[in-house]
Amino acid sequence: MNSRIGLLVDSAADVPSAVLAANDNIEVVPLDLMIDDVAYLDRVTITPDDFYQKQAVSDTQAKTASPSIGETQQRIEALKQRGYDQIIGITISSGLSVTNTVFNNAATVTQDATVTIIDTKNIGIGAGLQAAYAEKCIQAGFSYEVIVKAIQDSVLQSHVYFYIPTLKYLRAGGRIGRVAGLVGTMLSIKPVISCDEHGIYYPVAKARTETKAVAKLVALALDHCVPGTTFQVAVTHGANLELLNQVVHQLQTKLPDQPILTGDVSPALGVHTGPGLVGIAVQVGDLPH
Repeated sequence: MNSRIGLLVDSAADVPSAVLAANDNIEVVPLDLMIDDVAYLDRVTITPDDFYQKQAVSDTQAKTASPSIGETQQRIEALKQRGYDQIIGITISSGLSVTNTVFNNAATVTQDATVTIIDTKNIGIGAGLQAAYAEKCIQAGFSYEVIVKAIQDSVLQSHVYFYIPTLKYLRAGGRIGRVAGLVGTMLSIKPVISCDEHGIYYPVAKARTETKAVAKLVALALDHCVPGTTFQVAVTHGANLELLNQVVHQLQTKLPDQPILTGDVSPALGVHTGPGLVGIAVQVGDLPH
């Protein structure tokens, strides 16, 4: 492994825990949450399980904020202290959060290190799989410049799809984007949502039942799992482990030789999606040649 290249990610990228546990060159910058006037650091002082329990009994909509530039600089310094002087920052979509801007601001004032920030135009595990891909490239020994270009190319080919039982939380949190047109029928449909080329939410499919919505979710993801291409697949959930296991089983039936990563939705995203979410991300991109 090239010990000089480190990764900086935000907590809402939902990098799979297996990837975090296997690599010591990753620093996760937590987003901020406010629940009933109490401040939390995403995935640091509040876990996903704790969050959904609090969300269920709270009378007010929780709020989120991007990380501070100071917190981001601290994480960059932590990487530098461990010998990583080439750093790739990977963030959730700039169309949904100012986190990417914060990362870029922190990068411009960083000294004694080269820092490049990549906007995945994606959310949650869709962003997290880009970090997993970056790690594969690092471990294969590619140069910093080659890896940055490979991730940028992968961003253009990769996708995330998620099913949410209700649009209530997206609407309340103001992050509804191009999904707004569904609000009038929100009680009668089960939407599948993705991020467009600008990293903005949009409805990609809708169904009358959860079973049909999940079938469309799986089908959309499988469309990108083309034989002869190299891809990674991950499934994530928000307080819906049973449905996650069902989706993983469906994918394994169609992709028997493909490892499938799993994870959970960060509290910072759960604020806007609520419980019950299941999502599938497909990261497309071979190792550089």
